[in-house]
Amino acid sequence: MKTSVDLDAETQKELKRVTDLVKEKPATVLRLAIRSGLPVVASRFQAPRPEGYFADAYPQPKERRELESAMAGAKQRPER
Repeated sequence: MKTSVDLDAETQKELKRVTDLVKEKPATVLRLAIRSGLPVVASRFQAPRPEGYFADAYPQPKERRELESAMAGAKQRPER
């Protein structure tokens, strides 16, 4: 798919610097940049996952849950 993209002067300057650095054509550099940047853009516009969304995906052993509940009830004092 051929698509034209308008770049501002600062972006053109940065594109020139990167093409010189990686020794690739501008089209290749732009394609790489778009591929690596699209997930970042998509994640910005997705709703955040609710608290505990992945809790069922990683079940903890019974011993771990017992230890955590026991530690939560333990009194803590600062060391002196």
